[in-house]
Amino acid sequence: MRHAADQLYFIALALINTLHGLLPFWLRPVLYKLCRFEVDRCATLQGGIRFFHVGRLSVGEGSLINRGVYLDNRGGISIGRQVSIAHDVRIYTMGHDPHDPSFATKAAAVQIDDHAVVFAGAMIMPGVHLGAGSVVMAGAVVTKSVPPGRMVGGNPAQDIGERGCQPAYRLKRSFWFAH
Repeated sequence: MRHAADQLYFIALALINTLHGLLPFWLRPVLYKLCRFEVDRCATLQGGIRFFHVGRLSVGEGSLINRGVYLDNRGGISIGRQVSIAHDVRIYTMGHDPHDPSFATKAAAVQIDDHAVVFAGAMIMPGVHLGAGSVVMAGAVVTKSVPPGRMVGGNPAQDIGERGCQPAYRLKRSFWFAH
């Protein structure tokens, strides 16, 4: 019986992910509400995003999540205001413990604060906190939290300096057919 319930759950997730890519922006808030996501009306989640759970996702005002982003929200993802997440980013909140004989799962929420930027192809690992105004360079693998206003890059991500500005921009990218 448990196997059948798991199969239905993954079928429902596939349906949610497919619908998200097909629905116009003005209808997506209905899907978010049904999925128990907290997505501000001024946030933009483009088509082609893959969710891994219902609930456990909040996205603040003006934030932009581009196509191809993988949101493993099983452990919880909190994204602040005016956050820019480029295409093909992977945000993980759950994995397996390779040191555990039973290969047990372990989860830790990811928090991304206001005006943070995550460039294309980066990976954010479970438990990471990206401080306000921090920047993750393209392709970086972030395994440790990033302080506010710092830039990181590489694999594993290393500090590469200050961002050097106090972000004041407002993102607005809700184009109806930008799937």
